[in-house]
Amino acid sequence: MGKWARIEAQGKETQVKAKDEIKETGGHFEAVSKEAAVENGKKLSGEAGTLRNARKRVKSRWLNDFCDARAELRFLWEALAHNRLEFFAAYPLTYHLAYICTNQVIPPYMECLMSIGTCIAQQVAEYTLRPIGRRVCYVVQYKTNITSLRTQVDNLVHLKDRVQHSVDEALRKNEMIEADVEKWLESVNAIIADANEFFEKERGANNKCLHGLCPNLKPRHELSRKSKKMVEEVAELHRNGLGFTCVSYIPHPQGIKTTSTTSVLESRVTIVERIIEELANPNINMIGVYGLGGVGKTTLAKQVGEQVQVRKLFDQVAMAPVTQNPDPYGIQGEIADMLRLEFRRQTTAGRALDLNERISKDKKILIILDDAWKKLDLGDVGIDPIGNCKILFTSRSREILSEMGTQREFRLEVLPEEETWSLFEKQAGDVVKDLVIKFGSQTLTIRNVAVDVSKRCAGLPVLIISVASSLRNKSLHSWKDALRCLKRFDKDGMQQKVYSALEWSYSQLRDNETKLLFLLCGMVLGKNTVFIKDLLKYSFGLGMFENVDTLSEAQDRLHLLVDCLKDACLLLDVDDSQHAKMHDHVRDVALSIASRDQQVFSLAYGNDLKEWPREDFLKNCTKISLPFCTVPELPAKFQCPKLEMFLFRKYSSELKVPNSFFEEMKELKVLVLTEPLSLHSLTKHSKLSLLPSLHSLTNLQTLCLDGCSNLGENDIVLVGGLRNLEVLSLKHLSFHKLPKEIGQLTRLRLLDLSYCFNLEVIPPNVISSLSRLEELDMKQSFNKWKAEGVTAGEEGNASVSELEHLSQLTTLNVPAPDASLLPANLFSSKLESFIISIGGNLSETWARPDILKTLKLGLTSRNQLDESLKMCD
Repeated sequence: MGKWARIEAQGKETQVKAKDEIKETGGHFEAVSKEAAVENGKKLSGEAGTLRNARKRVKSRWLNDFCDARAELRFLWEALAHNRLEFFAAYPLTYHLAYICTNQVIPPYMECLMSIGTCIAQQVAEYTLRPIGRRVCYVVQYKTNITSLRTQVDNLVHLKDRVQHSVDEALRKNEMIEADVEKWLESVNAIIADANEFFEKERGANNKCLHGLCPNLKPRHELSRKSKKMVEEVAELHRNGLGFTCVSYIPHPQGIKTTSTTSVLESRVTIVERIIEELANPNINMIGVYGLGGVGKTTLAKQVGEQVQVRKLFDQVAMAPVTQNPDPYGIQGEIADMLRLEFRRQTTAGRALDLNERISKDKKILIILDDAWKKLDLGDVGIDPIGNCKILFTSRSREILSEMGTQREFRLEVLPEEETWSLFEKQAGDVVKDLVIKFGSQTLTIRNVAVDVSKRCAGLPVLIISVASSLRNKSLHSWKDALRCLKRFDKDGMQQKVYSALEWSYSQLRDNETKLLFLLCGMVLGKNTVFIKDLLKYSFGLGMFENVDTLSEAQDRLHLLVDCLKDACLLLDVDDSQHAKMHDHVRDVALSIASRDQQVFSLAYGNDLKEWPREDFLKNCTKISLPFCTVPELPAKFQCPKLEMFLFRKYSSELKVPNSFFEEMKELKVLVLTEPLSLHSLTKHSKLSLLPSLHSLTNLQTLCLDGCSNLGENDIVLVGGLRNLEVLSLKHLSFHKLPKEIGQLTRLRLLDLSYCFNLEVIPPNVISSLSRLEELDMKQSFNKWKAEGVTAGEEGNASVSELEHLSQLTTLNVPAPDASLLPANLFSSKLESFIISIGGNLSETWARPDILKTLKLGLTSRNQLDESLKMCD
């Protein structure tokens, strides 16, 4: 309770007591008045009369004084009631009041009056004497108060320094400062500043008067009073500061924050939501995200970490890079920093125990292990993904995720074209708006060039952001130069990161077969796709697969390797299992590696060949691939003694193959000469001629002449001389009769005659002579099968029964006009896959790849149905 509050309370109490006392004295006054009246009525003589007269005079005087005193008491009481405290500082004790307080003539009434006087005297002293005493003390104790303040401030400064040292040390440890400590320091700094200002005023104050002979009481009183008050405040702060046992605390981890510009892209939002959904599944503890280097896996993982914290799915999130050479010690440190964990032990094994103990204590924790290049032993780190702990991996390879034991994997694709442009435009700024620039007689816009540049960024966020940011506010010349660099895929320029990432993915492929298939895909792509069946033809002819004896085994191996390339994100994941698809930038890297490591000469789809490579390069060249490229002309003789593969899909129908073109290709294993024909463009005439030099290719394993529609029967006769041939593809040819010389290809394993719409004659015994044939494809082709029992001399066709002699046949696709032509035991257990079209060549319907055995019926009578049903029994 404050000073004035106490005085007010005491005043109210005095007021009540004074009121009571006045009432009581009023009673005494009535008694005395009656007694005086009685005595006045009596007549006494002598001594008694004299005494009575004396008493009468005394009582009369006392009664008069009492009336005056009571009036003054009531005045004082009213002053108390209205808090007129200043009255007591100047009001003197009146004669009447002094008299009634000291007169002892009538003792019976003195107790009441003394009580009233004492009560009033106490209040008067409270309001007058004590304040005057304090003011005198301020002046007398001036130097003492100033000295005391200096001492207290010095003590507080020393304590403040000690606390500040502790605060600085805590901040160096990234600890949070307690709120009361921060508030205390603010108050201390404020009062120290006030004290210093006070001392400055004290030194400059005029504390003397009368020419320095006497002290100036007014400033001394003010300064002493203020210093006394400050001493109390400083002392209280000092006491509070001594109570700090700890100035800081280890904050709760803030988790992961990301401000990525890709977070608003729909494709990224969708996959983030799918990952979070799996993380919420109590049965899932390990999830993996894989994709090409630069596709945004790390950013996506950070977005997941941020979102699960916002949604309160996890109490804590920690992230650590695994890198190419996993370091358990370093990973432990990264996780511990994010969890605010201080290790008690310093060995890797000891830290693993500390980390495991900490993880087991947290309610829910998500650990993101980013960029895993190889399998990591979680036990070495101290992570146990069970119960309250879940792990999110990112890697460039799905195979690594599988080795880590992930339960769900998500592939992160490159950005689609719309999102690529959206991100590119945002990074490049206003310069890509429709800004028209006059360039000579032409009108160009940066936007047009920018669109092409964005397409060359491969949908990789790291490349999009890098290129767009570097071209921000640049001129048209800079944009055009960037486009040229991107088209050349200059690995020493701005795309070094992307090239390195893709080359690393290639180097990490598990075996040489997978690497060779990756390079082969890059060489034979059309725009960005290739038929899996074409890959089988080429790879089998090159002998790429070890410990493979049959075409069926090669096909299984091929599909396995294609899946490996998809897992490594070097092939795109497409729904169509009959095609493989590769991104343009990945293809460019494949071609670059193939040229460097295997002496391959290859152009990307549709590029023009201006001149052939130098002769010294061709002598060591192993493969040449020109998919849909325009060439000036073929040289008369190709000096390529080490060449194993020559692929040429040409545009020009007038291009001729010189007589001696193949003579110096003794090691050639795969020859692909095709034209870009569709099912509706067979009227196009080509003058391609193989000529006799083809017979020199004695080592040839695969020959593909697809779409060379003007090749005649005489040209195909030459093929019969290639006795080592194992794969022959004559798709989309327009010849009428299959030469009987084809029957000499006894090593042939695959014969593709699909879409040969004009083929009407296959001499008897040609098909049955191909004793090692494993796959025969005559889709939308020959259907003039002859029934058995043809008479001698009658020109006939092959019968379907010849297929029974093909003991190694596993895959068959043939049309038949009538079910009765098919032998009963055609569908043996060795026939793994077949498509039989009964009723002639039906309109094209693509068979589902997951259905291995298909029977298509185009019937015109009930008898045909009955025959077909018998086949199915």
